[in-house]
Amino acid sequence: MSWFLAATQAVTVSAIGADPVPAPGATTTIASVQPVSAAASTPASAKSSDVGWQQLDTPEYPAYLERLRAAGCPEDRIRWIVRADADDWLLQQRVAQAVANDFAWWKAEAPNAAGDNFTDRYEQLRKRRGELITKYIGGSPEESADNGKEVPIVVNLSGPVLGALPREKYNAVQEICARSLDRHQGYFNNRQNEGVFLNQGDLARLREQTRSDLSQILTPLELEEFLLRYSHNANRLRTELAGLDPTPDEFRQVFRSVDALEHRLQLEYGAVDSLSSRQREEFERQREEVIKKVLPPERYQRYLVGRYPLFRQAQLAVRRAGLPENLALGFYEVLNQHESKRREVLNNTALSSEQRQLALQSLEKDKEESLKRALGEEGYRQYRESLVN
Repeated sequence: MSWFLAATQAVTVSAIGADPVPAPGATTTIASVQPVSAAASTPASAKSSDVGWQQLDTPEYPAYLERLRAAGCPEDRIRWIVRADADDWLLQQRVAQAVANDFAWWKAEAPNAAGDNFTDRYEQLRKRRGELITKYIGGSPEESADNGKEVPIVVNLSGPVLGALPREKYNAVQEICARSLDRHQGYFNNRQNEGVFLNQGDLARLREQTRSDLSQILTPLELEEFLLRYSHNANRLRTELAGLDPTPDEFRQVFRSVDALEHRLQLEYGAVDSLSSRQREEFERQREEVIKKVLPPERYQRYLVGRYPLFRQAQLAVRRAGLPENLALGFYEVLNQHESKRREVLNNTALSSEQRQLALQSLEKDKEESLKRALGEEGYRQYRESLVN
């Protein structure tokens, strides 16, 4: 039940998570999303090049409006300018808060504890925007240039990309997340009332609905930024890569490589635990292959060290034999294949005890031959000698 992380700890990452729907090669900076002030379209005789949304909450702004009126600017046009500047002002304040309260979404640690402060601060900014509109032009503080309405904040959309979403899109994302939470909570309550376990396939389909809804309004870049932070798959990946201590770019690249695989598996089977031993082996092989392609060799080995005991075993064996460190990966691959085949033999109930013993002896012989090929004749000799020293 990991979902929106900082947003709600109960029905969160699980709701948006898995494959829908938290995590881009290029990121948008704050400067690149600053809107042009509405004052740019005012009459030239009244325009002030240094007055716009930036001065909305300063003494200069009412004087600026008076100059517009004195120059003959229509009142309806002034009302439009104030509302547009108020929206631009709120957007920039939100971007600053979203960047300041972003969390290390590539690390296996708790999200920034300032999330609640962000919500409180943004609500204050929304209120202040309404007060300024009323102060300058009267009327309803709820109105804006697009006549949109504010919605409750369900997820603290952090970072420069999500923080800079246009107001209408930002509110639409909040509404989608609210519906997703409601769906998940309703499902959890129903299963609890029925006294039955949660079905992973059902949860995956609920997450898929959220991801599908988000994909209708977000660009690929925006959706990825959301998934990296709040998705079920990203949340699990953070834990898996803890030993690697990935950089933001490494985490993004690995997420891109495995998310589609996991998304498909979850929709079809619910979870890896639902696969047969052969299916699971094939899935893990495909997953490891795509991770290996996006990480440099030395970083991939660090990843294996953090995740697989067999790799640590291979690494220690290579070091004990005085062999080059880069042979550890080949050694591990031999051990991994051998262990997979050994489990298959042990789980084969059709074999008699004698047949099982013969099969295991054959596998052991095959393992030694594979090690000889992986290490080379001299390397294999050193390895064997290290076992008796």
